[in-house]
Amino acid sequence: MTLETGEGAVAGTRKGRESQMAEKRHQTKATRREFLEGAGATAALMLAGQRRAALAQGRPQPGAADWPRFGCDLHNTRFNARETTLGRENVGRLKLKWTFDAQGRIQTCPTVVGDRLFFGSRDGYLYSLDSATGKLKWKFQVDFQTTLRFNHWGIRSSCQYVDGRIYFGDNFTTVHCLDAASGKEIWQTQLSKFRDTNMLCSVNVHNGKVLTGYSSDIGNSEIACLDAETGAVAWRFRVVPGTELGGGSVWTSPAIDEENDIVYNVTGSVKSYLSPGHMLYSESILAHDVDSGELLWYDQPNPHDAFDLDFSCHPMIFDAQAPGGYRGKVMRQCVGAGNKAGFFCWNRFTGELYWKTMLTNQSGSGGPLLNSTAVAYNQIFVVSNALTPRGSMSVTAALNAYTGDIVWWLPNTAVIRGPVAIANGVFYQGLVDGALQALDSEDGRTLWEYQLPTAHRGGIAIANGALYTSNGALLGTSEEEEKEHRYSVYAFTIDRA
Repeated sequence: MTLETGEGAVAGTRKGRESQMAEKRHQTKATRREFLEGAGATAALMLAGQRRAALAQGRPQPGAADWPRFGCDLHNTRFNARETTLGRENVGRLKLKWTFDAQGRIQTCPTVVGDRLFFGSRDGYLYSLDSATGKLKWKFQVDFQTTLRFNHWGIRSSCQYVDGRIYFGDNFTTVHCLDAASGKEIWQTQLSKFRDTNMLCSVNVHNGKVLTGYSSDIGNSEIACLDAETGAVAWRFRVVPGTELGGGSVWTSPAIDEENDIVYNVTGSVKSYLSPGHMLYSESILAHDVDSGELLWYDQPNPHDAFDLDFSCHPMIFDAQAPGGYRGKVMRQCVGAGNKAGFFCWNRFTGELYWKTMLTNQSGSGGPLLNSTAVAYNQIFVVSNALTPRGSMSVTAALNAYTGDIVWWLPNTAVIRGPVAIANGVFYQGLVDGALQALDSEDGRTLWEYQLPTAHRGGIAIANGALYTSNGALLGTSEEEEKEHRYSVYAFTIDRA
């Protein structure tokens, strides 16, 4: 089937693109499994070399199981495959080790690289802490004006560590590159000067490119690629083409298929009525060529939607294995994402929809919200919320990655509006009532729980035998209410010392 064209032509048919990708994959001799096996054999030597280089240059000292970016890996799985210290057999022994207070709500996911932790806050600072003690190393303040409306304060984009540098965006669509050792700014690039724009999208940095996007209430939103060395814009893609009106916000982080040079983004709803041609890429998943920005394919599950069914959960790249006895192709190469109508799974080279699963009713305030999904062990872990006549409700479920069938599910005591995580057989989630939970990934039983003083909104990072997270207020909290709260980063380890 040939896709329609908009601003940026869709290249060829889905079948043709799949053939091209198959040929490109064939040229890659080593499979991912072979690569990981080879990498594992030399991991200790490489880590030792990295540590020596890091100490010599004053960079963060890398750990064996770091969490270097929002989605942990380029694929946005939010799964730390290297974590082996903290698991289901000992997670119940987690104790609070340290806290660090910020002056504004924290809606970012901690970035952990060995002996350093980085996070941004709505107070306008990007912080660098000692990951073992919580001691402040440095902090960098972004430019902002208090005359602008409250929602545009500070930092809501999670940062990424790459080769001694920290990359992140602020709420004025400025992308920053800092020296990770000192906090000194190397470059900054502002993507939009319109006052209604902001950046919740967390960057994805790979092979000298910074992939990101920004959001707009009444103007236009864009997907962008910047040069990691200089900050120069390599290409842009307007979500709502041909008009200055729009929306189509890019709320969350892109995912990168590094083997095939494809970047995936998801978008939100339009903010005013537009012609169907202008609305072509709102509430959609889009696949672009990383180097050129060419649109390869897109899918819009709810064309011309008026019910605000945004994709507010990050796209995730994964391979799905068929259940035992399944007839047909046993492996699917997938990309999936959650919106307010459910979780969707596509062929990542053609855009063919494999399956969709709804856990709660669709609504503008329901479904999977704000990155509450992860993938590991051939399962998609999804939190879905709903508004009912009796109030709000929430469920957490594990879905078969190949079929979308429910493996297990459980009700939550409150809704969840923040990034989850998984590592070494344990799934982690935080609720708006402040409960922080660790669940067994096989059956969902609760292994550990801790009560935060206010709602959980920032992401969870599992790194080097520790759990790092934060607390922050709900959406709609006023400026005066925010000043009354305490917002902290928390570190939990098996033993306090």
